[in-house]
Amino acid sequence: MVRSKQIIWNVISGAGVVFSLSASIWFSLSTFIDPDFPYVSYPNDSLIALGYLLLFVFIGLLLIFQRYRWLGISVWMIAGVVILVALTTKYLALSILLLLWILWVSWCVGETLSLWISKPDAIPAGEGAVLNVVLGWGVLVVATFALGVVGLYPKWIFYGIFVIISLWGAWRYWPRWTQWRPKIVPNSWIGALGLSLILIIAIGSFFWALAPAVRYDSVSYHLAVPVKFLEAGRMLELPESFQTYFAHYGEMLYVIAFALGDQPLPGLINFTAGILLVIQTYYLGVRIGNKLVGWIAAVLLFSLPIIGIESATTYIDIFLALFVTSAFQVALLWKESDDNRWLLVVGIFSGLALGTKLNALLILIPFWGLILVTFYRENKRVEKSTLLIIFPALLLGLPWLIRDWLWTGNPIFPNLNSLFQSPEWFDRNFFVFQPTLNTLQRFLYFPWLGIADSHNYYHESPGGVLGALPLLSLPWFYGWHKERLRYLLIFVASLLAMAMLFGFGAHARYMMPLFPLLSILAALNVESLGSFLFDQRRILGISFIFLGLVYVFSTRLSFTVRWWEIPERYPFQIWRGEESQEAFVDRILPVYGAFEYLDQQGSFKVLSVGNELRLYTKSEIYGIFFSKDAYQTLHSAGTSDELAQNLFDGDYDYILVYPPEQEHRPEIYKTQALNQDFFERYTRLEYNQKGVELYRVAP
Repeated sequence: MVRSKQIIWNVISGAGVVFSLSASIWFSLSTFIDPDFPYVSYPNDSLIALGYLLLFVFIGLLLIFQRYRWLGISVWMIAGVVILVALTTKYLALSILLLLWILWVSWCVGETLSLWISKPDAIPAGEGAVLNVVLGWGVLVVATFALGVVGLYPKWIFYGIFVIISLWGAWRYWPRWTQWRPKIVPNSWIGALGLSLILIIAIGSFFWALAPAVRYDSVSYHLAVPVKFLEAGRMLELPESFQTYFAHYGEMLYVIAFALGDQPLPGLINFTAGILLVIQTYYLGVRIGNKLVGWIAAVLLFSLPIIGIESATTYIDIFLALFVTSAFQVALLWKESDDNRWLLVVGIFSGLALGTKLNALLILIPFWGLILVTFYRENKRVEKSTLLIIFPALLLGLPWLIRDWLWTGNPIFPNLNSLFQSPEWFDRNFFVFQPTLNTLQRFLYFPWLGIADSHNYYHESPGGVLGALPLLSLPWFYGWHKERLRYLLIFVASLLAMAMLFGFGAHARYMMPLFPLLSILAALNVESLGSFLFDQRRILGISFIFLGLVYVFSTRLSFTVRWWEIPERYPFQIWRGEESQEAFVDRILPVYGAFEYLDQQGSFKVLSVGNELRLYTKSEIYGIFFSKDAYQTLHSAGTSDELAQNLFDGDYDYILVYPPEQEHRPEIYKTQALNQDFFERYTRLEYNQKGVELYRVAP
């Protein structure tokens, strides 16, 4: 009777896992075949799909003939060719070498700090190396913040610091590195398969990491703010847009990148962060489950198109995920070793996460709660142990709140401005906690809609961006595992964090720090079903592996159609050195030519109507959408004369107009005063290309 019940539950759970993967495959293929506007199908999409298909067929054949070692070697060779070609392009080669330098310095700093906290053999070498790099990044971004506060942003300062740390690290640690013998090709079939899939997935993100920034927030503030800081030689207030106040620890990594080099180094840092997150997920999966769970979790995470996108472009959510996952990882080290010094590191990573993005608090609170539950269950001293986490978290997170309070009068500007009443923004909240019916529905329907209509949760992609994760991470098998309490606590904590995030915006990118844990829960389901099927009949297990390969292949298709900006989908021309970075940016961003024209004339204050981008110019771009000054300049004018007076009072030199965005948001960018009569009487058209109009304001 008991066995019959178990078989029934296995069948139900197995059906849930297979349905999750199958549904994701269906919707990913549908997205690839017919992406919604503005995403389009291009003639060469079939060639991209065929290229991926051949790679997956190649993997399948090597698996069938049990050439596991050759599987790993072959894919390493493919990845090596891609990197080698990039190294033959001068500016790409320089960025790659600078990236390796940053990683070396980060590891040296992180290793030194970790040796103060724990014994050298406290954790495995590979896991320790990844944690050391992330910890080193944390130290570097805090130091960069401090340098900016005291006005020490000349580039020679950064070079000097990096040279000193590099020489000291070489003297201190080089003997250990000369004895390191990494196992590049796993001997087991699951290791070879996992590594091969990860390397194939990485190639697509690597191509885009080599390209200069063209995504909205990157060009609006993620990269624009660090460039302005370095030009000024210090950290300074940039009132052009309230987005500029969001630049915190994540952007400090970009300050380092621009201090040492130029694009595409910031993108390569993001790509590295994605790889580090995948490796962390593997080790986290090993600690929560086993090696098989670790490999499956790593592949599931990296196969998510949203992870590939954020690893390929300069958005900071990947750094937030990296710091939060590091805090989870170290919390497990503390649990296994019972050494409270690890709690201090949990606090450090928590503080780095809070200092990167404020919504980290909504993710960390449930998991801090898990640690407190552990304290109570094991009769530990709660007060002292909690202080070890909270104190470093506040110490690292508060400086940004203090800075923004000193600059604007609102420590979380522009959030809750109805409470803080900062004059820099309107007396209304930017984010409002409203658990409306629509928000609750989107949360409750997320396991299904996250697969069937992921565009609804991530507008920057046509769909298929979350793979099977929303459904696959549900407790299909692990809910009946002998350690189900442990797994269900992780699931419930993730659910609570997700619920709070949904209250402030149902955006999949905000949930990214939860994806490593959800991938591990999904991997527990996949591993359990795979073991069950192999126990029943070998052909069933092989069929399930085939379904898994088809699933990963389908995620590459939905990842591909996200890049609608260029017909070739991937910036192959930059990789081969056939297209300059300037030509690439000009091809994608219509405003780039206007920025070049402005820079040829000098540096100006520009009222920007329909454009919020500001990276590729030395002028100050005041966009109507994110600037109170610009908004009031435009909307407080009832006539052309009043608008002209407002521009004169605000010392504006130019008006930049992008009509397509005006039509998209007329309530923001259109007024009666901004009419043809105004342009004829008070401005002179100096630039009009690619739909962008640049008017000189008359004195």
